[in-house]
Amino acid sequence: MKAVQVSRFGGPEVLRVVDLPSPSLSPDAVRIRVAAAGVNFADIQMRMGLYPEAPPVPFVPGYEIAGTITEAGPAVISLKPGNRVLSLCRFGGYATEVVLPAAFVRKIPAGLTDVEAAAVPVAFTTAWILLMDMARVRPGDRVLVPGAAGGVGTAAVQMAHGAGADVVGLVGSSAKKELVLSLGAREVFTYAEWSSTLRPASFDIILEPRGGRDARRSLAFLAPAGRMVCYGVSSFVRGFRRSIPRAALSLLGMPIFTPIGLAMANRGVFGLNILKYFDAGTGILQLGTALDGAIKGFEKGRYRAIVGKTWGLEEAGEAHRRLQSREGTGKQILLE
Repeated sequence: MKAVQVSRFGGPEVLRVVDLPSPSLSPDAVRIRVAAAGVNFADIQMRMGLYPEAPPVPFVPGYEIAGTITEAGPAVISLKPGNRVLSLCRFGGYATEVVLPAAFVRKIPAGLTDVEAAAVPVAFTTAWILLMDMARVRPGDRVLVPGAAGGVGTAAVQMAHGAGADVVGLVGSSAKKELVLSLGAREVFTYAEWSSTLRPASFDIILEPRGGRDARRSLAFLAPAGRMVCYGVSSFVRGFRRSIPRAALSLLGMPIFTPIGLAMANRGVFGLNILKYFDAGTGILQLGTALDGAIKGFEKGRYRAIVGKTWGLEEAGEAHRRLQSREGTGKQILLE
């Protein structure tokens, strides 16, 4: 099979297409011919050597795929060869073939193309856990979504709006505002506008993907009894090259949370690392529940997958550059 491999840490140029042996099939797994794979900020952090949970080099990145089952293990009952499916994966998605536990795999909802389906697993599962499991969004909640034009952001805007919340999005440029408004946001501001326009302590829920000083700024806009969920540190990867000093400065800019400090402000702060859900039985069940909830939303026509641009496997480095530049919207997808 063909796969995109990280053989050393560095810029987008370290991504190389290689030939690898096909993985063996276990009884509870399915073999999938991959048609499309999503690109995520975690992939970029892995490539740069800034992701502690990444496998040792060389490794194949990739957390989500869509394709067609070509073989099923004897213990698999609900899936069979020929099924079009989407799935989360614990690395390895940038490949023409994957073998995954059936517990992670779901049939693609009717009406979704393979490219659109590959934009669903990470973004919508993450948004579901952020909003439904951690923040417990309710009708009337005022929700702030930084990165609202990105993969998780576009999913979160739709999900919060669908739950009856009043959604405000933050984006990197005015050109991205129309998309976010079309997904259900009531207002959208650029990062240059928002802090001088919005009122402090006015949001019930803040979904914070940036980390560093950005997380500190967001906290000032959290209302009493509000919930902020931190789910990323995209500020670590503002340049294309690995920079330990930059990452350290970003960490130093993070707010320090203490139980007494949170109690005095009547605020709650959560942290989400979705990869940790792969490590425990209950976590795997929670991932499945979140993915099922998202899929039901697609089946009922409540959500749509936002794809920014598609790339060939050999263009994986360019896909990383596009995502890291923050110029695009929606998900960057590799075609395999």
